[in-house]
Amino acid sequence: MKNPTLHLGLAICAAASLAAQDAGNESESRPARGRVASFVYTSLPDGLENPVSIMAGKDINQVVLSKLSPSAPVKIPADGILRIVREVENPKDPTKPEYLTLAQATVPENVANAVIILMPVAKSPDGLLFQTKVLDLASYKGGDSMFLNMTNLKIGVELGKANILIDPGQIKSHNPLGGSKTVSIPIRLSYFHPERGEWKMITASTVALYSTRRELCIFNWDKQFNRVDFESITLPML
Repeated sequence: MKNPTLHLGLAICAAASLAAQDAGNESESRPARGRVASFVYTSLPDGLENPVSIMAGKDINQVVLSKLSPSAPVKIPADGILRIVREVENPKDPTKPEYLTLAQATVPENVANAVIILMPVAKSPDGLLFQTKVLDLASYKGGDSMFLNMTNLKIGVELGKANILIDPGQIKSHNPLGGSKTVSIPIRLSYFHPERGEWKMITASTVALYSTRRELCIFNWDKQFNRVDFESITLPML
């Protein structure tokens, strides 16, 4: 059973994640400008290399993925399409590699700063390993708690005095900071059990929220244990 706490701001872990990105991401030698996107994942399929190769137009960027915080940013191409790819042999011309697409996301034209969430799926005939969800970071401010429901069930969140209902496929956010820079409040996560017709608790704890970051909680279905699970990601304010 995972640790139920949702306190995501572990400075040591975040620093280690950023250090790993600095060491392993060649694209950071020239910071991306203009429209950019970063990547986070809920889990990695077995055998997937990390850093991964991100294709943006004709460019290939090596990017280190993390669960704790977003990757280094990648410039969004004109068509808005970003792909995670793997180089494969070209039987017709060994000197010109081909690329297998493992994940693909399209960033809308009006989004200048995106985070792309990678969520593993069962291997498909076309080789895709992830489904993707694009979030517009400009839509969220420091202190926001964001809840993304990727299950087929209704999710309930009690955050302090707020009661938040998230339908399947929906994302909702709440900011309890007011004029404070930080707040520590109780949180309770539940899902509605359709057969029993009642709410079942997932976990309850206390969360610390800060004006310097946003917190994202992604609900998913754990097939191995046949239950609702969640992943928590910190999105710093830059």
